[in-house]
Amino acid sequence: MIITKSISFVKVINWTFHHIVWLTLLSGIVTALYYFKIINIVIPWLPVSVIGTAVAFYVGFKNNQAYDRMWEARKIWGGIVNDSRTWGMMVDGYISNFFTEEKTSETEIKSIYILVEYICLQII
Repeated sequence: MIITKSISFVKVINWTFHHIVWLTLLSGIVTALYYFKIINIVIPWLPVSVIGTAVAFYVGFKNNQAYDRMWEARKIWGGIVNDSRTWGMMVDGYISNFFTEEKTSETEIKSIYILVEYICLQII
């Protein structure tokens, strides 16, 4: 899991060095085989372009779906945060002597207020 805000170039090289090495070796071997005419495979461009276009559409739709899901989750999370803040403000409004038959001391009201505020901050 990455928990920093930025990734240094050295970390990227450390993570990908073995991939860079084997991909360079593989592509170098294939290039050498073509250069010395040991293999000679000819691929027509039409199938490559058709498959490339299909893959581009597929990736584009998948990217759009992923963004839509992320946006929906963001809206739901925003609704949860707004509802919990509204609930906290409503609870805050009821912590007073205004709605009680027996009047309580200001220190007890303050301690209840601090407890409810702590609970609301844990929810958010």
